[in-house]
Amino acid sequence: MKTNRTNNRQRVFAKQRTGATAVEFALVVPVVLLVIFSLLEVTRAVTITDTARTAVIAGFREANVARTNADNVEAEMDAIFDLFGVQERTISVTPQEIDGSVNQVTIAVQTPLTSANGLFLNLFRSRNVEFTSVVNR
Repeated sequence: MKTNRTNNRQRVFAKQRTGATAVEFALVVPVVLLVIFSLLEVTRAVTITDTARTAVIAGFREANVARTNADNVEAEMDAIFDLFGVQERTISVTPQEIDGSVNQVTIAVQTPLTSANGLFLNLFRSRNVEFTSVVNR
């Protein structure tokens, strides 16, 4: 007899918790999805920042060639940006002609952190990455 009472109590308790799992799931899933998409956006922002930095380094490498011009430097930097899928960018190289008499080369890059993002959240909606570097030859 004691066993029947215990089983009855367990059945009553189980019937009272039928919707608890669904409610817990409904409360936890949005938080988990928010964390996942936030991490994806932060990762993309870091990738765009590193891509801009890598493009500046590639630009300076091209600028150290004895006879080149700003178009060649920009083309080298564009190749880096295209490799990582960053579409929006502004590149500035001065002077236009880089030859043996040029002592200083300035490269400036600007790109929005939302460039090629495509995710649902816009955590970095109005933020830009800007690098300006000067090299003495």
